[in-house]
Amino acid sequence: MNLTLRQARLADAPMLAILNQELIRAEQSVNPMNLAQLTERMVRFLQEQWEAQILLSQGEIVGYALYQYRSNEVNPGKLQVYVRQYMIRDAYRRRGYGRAGIRLLQSNVFPESTELIIDVLESNPEGRQFWASMGFAAYCTTMKL
Repeated sequence: MNLTLRQARLADAPMLAILNQELIRAEQSVNPMNLAQLTERMVRFLQEQWEAQILLSQGEIVGYALYQYRSNEVNPGKLQVYVRQYMIRDAYRRRGYGRAGIRLLQSNVFPESTELIIDVLESNPEGRQFWASMGFAAYCTTMKL
């Protein structure tokens, strides 16, 4: 598997919004945003304190990661990476690209020994299963009324 990363630029926002829309559908999210709104939001993310990496295989877009570096609230000297969005396109799922992408980010982008934080929607059991298989464990449950 030939997987590479490319730092996303502001010009990538429309394409990232399309991928985000695919992610929203796959997660069965209740996010009502249309493509224009997702594009506008992605532009804001990339202009503010967020970064994105595009995952590529032989020039084809496999997926992306949108993340932010944060200080650990309990241990301020320890760095965390909050991965807000991680998406592998449907055609590449269950073929090892998701795992390879996370490993590539850990070895080439995220500083060594950085704690990774993710949110997984309850409506996304496949996502929960994937992240658990990568060694992630539930830390808290956010509940809504």
